[in-house]
Amino acid sequence: MTEARNRTATPAAGLNGDWLTKERLHNLLNVRKPSEDDAASTVYLQPGEVAESPEWRERLARVGKTPEESGCGLVCFRGGDRALVMAPPFPVTESSRFDTWNEGPLWSLLDAHRTVGVVLVRLGRYSVAVYRGGDLATSKTDSRYVKGKHHAGGTSQLRYTRVREGQMRRLYVKVCETIRAQFEPVASELDHVILGGEKFTLNGFLKVCPRLDEYKDITLKRRLNIRDPKRDTLDDLGSTLHESRVWALDW
Repeated sequence: MTEARNRTATPAAGLNGDWLTKERLHNLLNVRKPSEDDAASTVYLQPGEVAESPEWRERLARVGKTPEESGCGLVCFRGGDRALVMAPPFPVTESSRFDTWNEGPLWSLLDAHRTVGVVLVRLGRYSVAVYRGGDLATSKTDSRYVKGKHHAGGTSQLRYTRVREGQMRRLYVKVCETIRAQFEPVASELDHVILGGEKFTLNGFLKVCPRLDEYKDITLKRRLNIRDPKRDTLDDLGSTLHESRVWALDW
């Protein structure tokens, strides 16, 4: 994160890309809601859209490109001399601007009942799950032994590398098979697919699993940073799926 972003985003408000649950977001908006005498505006932007208002473009430039990286668009509120910029967890479907504080479209977005497929992959462990709303509907979690990195040289390292690559391929194949078993029965109902886990392992998996190509049109850009994909983790993940990332700044 750049110094400029740290300096301009919100030293006063204390929110600089924080992830907020729906409950915490609701509380924040209640606190920030302007009085009748305060200037107010609201902007909803679909993914890739740019704010028409020069004032909002300038404020969004302060925050930088990070809010747009989720690929779900932006939701922006101004109340008096303060503003909030949000990257919602799911895509904004219609761009709009209001000269008032208008939370309606935001809560319609967050409260919509969705069926979401989740794939979490880390070295040696994975979880594949389906959520309906915030509730876990089905899941499969398993582990496969994969050797850690080997730093010695020569023939020993080459042999070690081949063994490790074979173990990783077997892990990837197992995850791909599990995706088929978990997603196929509900394929027509899935609204989104969200991936997560460890970046290197996940990227390697994506190169060898054609099964996910079937869901590429509904796979979101956001990634879940899950340290350990296990059954206990899945119980709390339904709330995480609905978290918004929030930046606050002075107007």
